[in-house]
Amino acid sequence: MAKIRVLPPSIAQTIAAGEVVERPASVLKELMENAIDAGSREIVVELKGGGLERIRVRDDGEGMEPDDLPLAFERHATSKLRTAEDLYAIQTLGFRGEALPSIASVSRMTIRTRVPSSMSGVKVVCEGGTLGDLVEVGCPIGTDVDVQDLFYNLPVKKRFLKSIQTELRHCVNHFVRLSLAYPSIAFKLSHDGKELYELPRTEDPLIRIEALLGREVYDHLKPFVHEEGGVKVSGFGSLPLYTRGNGEGIFLYVNRRFVKDRLIYRAVLEAYRNHIPAPRFPVVLLFLELPASMVDVNVHPTKSEVKFRQQEAVFQTVRRALRLSLEEKRPLAGSDRVLRKEEPWSEPSEKPPFPSSQPPSLPLSPFRSWDERTWTPMARERAYGEGEEEGRPGLRLLGQVHGTYLVFEDEKGVLFLDQHACHERILFERLKGQSEQGRVPVVRLLFPVTLELSLREAITLRAHQEALLRLGFEIDDMGEKTFALRTVPAILDEREAPRELVEILDELVLEERAPDTAKQVERILVRLACHGAIRANHLLSEKEMIGLIREFASFPLSSTCPHGRPIVYGLPKSELEKHFKRR
Repeated sequence: MAKIRVLPPSIAQTIAAGEVVERPASVLKELMENAIDAGSREIVVELKGGGLERIRVRDDGEGMEPDDLPLAFERHATSKLRTAEDLYAIQTLGFRGEALPSIASVSRMTIRTRVPSSMSGVKVVCEGGTLGDLVEVGCPIGTDVDVQDLFYNLPVKKRFLKSIQTELRHCVNHFVRLSLAYPSIAFKLSHDGKELYELPRTEDPLIRIEALLGREVYDHLKPFVHEEGGVKVSGFGSLPLYTRGNGEGIFLYVNRRFVKDRLIYRAVLEAYRNHIPAPRFPVVLLFLELPASMVDVNVHPTKSEVKFRQQEAVFQTVRRALRLSLEEKRPLAGSDRVLRKEEPWSEPSEKPPFPSSQPPSLPLSPFRSWDERTWTPMARERAYGEGEEEGRPGLRLLGQVHGTYLVFEDEKGVLFLDQHACHERILFERLKGQSEQGRVPVVRLLFPVTLELSLREAITLRAHQEALLRLGFEIDDMGEKTFALRTVPAILDEREAPRELVEILDELVLEERAPDTAKQVERILVRLACHGAIRANHLLSEKEMIGLIREFASFPLSSTCPHGRPIVYGLPKSELEKHFKRR
């Protein structure tokens, strides 16, 4: 008996739908792209329950003829392709003819549509892939797609989805990406009846950028335009002084299609290399325009991946466009705006760099003993290997190297200690204990600071508000994207606290799971400890160095900072003797 069988149409549809419809955001993306392809001037999006309960997209585009509507639910039925050659001349966002049938097979979908030449429209209901009859209805010109109870017939798929806030954030991401690319279209977004965005039509992309990404991003953008070899690169890139904690602020478009392309992404980071610190990311809106024949968009069902015919040429053009922009002196994106006032210049410190011809603040004798305590941390034991005896004489402070590493010695060898990593561990353990006792020291601001966040940041803040409060951030919700910051952890500089809070949100925005307060608190603690710790290239006095090592020894033993970087490095005396051939 044959083992291979042809799958029933219902199972085949479910498998195909899984490639296109991963979550509510996938549905929203496909419906918004269809609305854009229809030549709409206004697109209205309504969400309920993060898109799980309802996704409704209304547009004022060309609509569909009554005869075309049933065909739209057939797999691979499309108005955008006629021949195989058309695949290499695609000018629209959609073309595969998979979206509507895939979405309809896992939801309850209702479509109302009307073309300009008709006095009335038509309506059809499709439930779980079963199409109902066409009904004549009154409706405005355009198309209204209403998707309800997503994955109602696939409970297993539904269990893999995240929290409502997480799913909403993914929907907002797609809404923002498409809205940025089409400022000439008006967009509206609401969730559970509450309006989140209302974006009027505009010919100035910077107006749309400010509305979606915020004033601070807008204030630090610089335009760029570069063209060579038939490839045009344009857009806006942030100045080196403004960076983010993740790559969420990098928006890449190929012929106005948002893509996730490693080649372009790498070119962007390469262009900013040596201009911004290594772990930081710029904000970039990059629009790549090239002939459709030079790019293949038929790579993945979600249409978010592309292949270029001349990859190296594209890479170099993108990199060169951003490099030229960063290296030339040109006005910022808005020439009429006032630049932020720079920090006042101050006289250099009277303390000279070490070494110096002046007497350093370190002890003149490198063998001044530390006789009040003995050194027994796990880190040092590990540095000198297993099996060493526990009893040790005290460490002697030798000094500081490059303003970053403290040097100690004892009878067993030399110990190098990273002052930033050590202090970071100290602050983390201290804050962790205070947090567990509900006694994190805070500073109440004399005047609350108003925070104007992006919608994605606002969603993230609300999801993590409990964890932030436990760590000293008392924040009042003023509605939509506005918040009032009333208290901050005492470890932070009051002037830097609002910016630090946004940086924390940048890290938390990548969290996929439902909020876990304990894990959230720990992640924020790590961030606060790192921010408050002594920096590298900072000279310390003898008293400060000894105080640092004493406090470190008073906490639970650890060989790394909270980020996992080593705190100490031991160089045994035997290794020194071997190197200098004394053994």
